[in-house]
Amino acid sequence: MSSNEGRVYFALDGGNIEPEELSKFLGIEATSIYRKDSREFGKRSNINSWELSTPNVIGEYVDVYELSKELIVELLPKKDLIIAAIKRFNFTPRFEVVLCISTNEEHSTPAIAFDANVVKFLGEVGAYIDIDTYRN
Repeated sequence: MSSNEGRVYFALDGGNIEPEELSKFLGIEATSIYRKDSREFGKRSNINSWELSTPNVIGEYVDVYELSKELIVELLPKKDLIIAAIKRFNFTPRFEVVLCISTNEEHSTPAIAFDANVVKFLGEVGAYIDIDTYRN
């Protein structure tokens, strides 16, 4: 039987410095980086991307509300540096929710919500929210 899977991540896309340099600038090690012209998921990336992600949660219940809060707690102390990097290096901030939803009707569907601190942080850094959903 399939389970729900999910994670959230914060990404800085584009920019005119390498993702490793951004990690140094922010003082945060990325969980993933993608380079322009690399091949990810069978597609060629047309931008650089720096990502900080929660672990992938697998189970009957995935709580995006809690995952989002955990990630923002980690990013909040770096908010001013993130804003400076966005302006200085021309990054586009993105908050991504990735969900694989179980087709088993006995499993709960993932909870998708964001608390006020998450929304405030995303607004202050100018991030948009993208929610990718897949059937598992």
